[in-house]
Amino acid sequence: MQLDLFEQLAVDSNADMELYELFDAYVECRRNKRNTANALAFEMDYENKLIELWQDINAHTYSPGKSIAFVVDKPVLREIFAADFRDRVVHHWLIRKLNPLFEKLFIVDSYACRVGKGTHFGVQRIDRFIRRCSQNYTQDCYILKLDIQGFFMAINKDILWTQLQTFIHAQYHQADKHLVLELCRKIIDNDPTQHCLLKGKTSDWLDLPATKSLFHSPVRCGLPIGNLTSKVFANFYLNAFDHYVKKNLGIRYYG
Repeated sequence: MQLDLFEQLAVDSNADMELYELFDAYVECRRNKRNTANALAFEMDYENKLIELWQDINAHTYSPGKSIAFVVDKPVLREIFAADFRDRVVHHWLIRKLNPLFEKLFIVDSYACRVGKGTHFGVQRIDRFIRRCSQNYTQDCYILKLDIQGFFMAINKDILWTQLQTFIHAQYHQADKHLVLELCRKIIDNDPTQHCLLKGKTSDWLDLPATKSLFHSPVRCGLPIGNLTSKVFANFYLNAFDHYVKKNLGIRYYG
């Protein structure tokens, strides 16, 4: 890597985004996607592409590119929109900025897409809850399992943006706040169904319920499954509900 080129660009520019931050986001982003065709194509000329992306962001001309849409059937049937690798780098940069603040906000028993959490952690917590509630299996206890139908497809973008904007204005105090807000807005407003590339056959969607597809989402609703920002923003979107269940309803065992 031409560190001298990166350093010189950083010195010569009055950019709001630091170039090294974007590079760090790139390294993190490629960690689990390095063998994909999209990531490999980016990596062939990653220095120039990162510089170009950095300049676009600071010039406020960045806009999300095309996504690849496809359907998977494991672990369940669902629709995926894979963002362009260039956009994934931006997602990682943004979440690196916001996650420390989100982590202070979320309840312990919110498991999805969080460092040190995940499925195994959630299973261990549920096992502990059952042991406590049943007095170590000496009395009956009951589990209520709920799901929000078509949750990602039903997320209201305007509500999400209002919540995020209020939160960032109150809690984020770095000099690049306006840039964080700008990128949040562009990512939320982006409609990946427009000009997307379909991978597979259109018949792959035949068995997919309408509530599980962005192609059938109401106007101004829906976040694409497959994006890091969607996963984290979904946690943020339901955070108020989590606190309501724990505090207002007094549900002791909840995850």
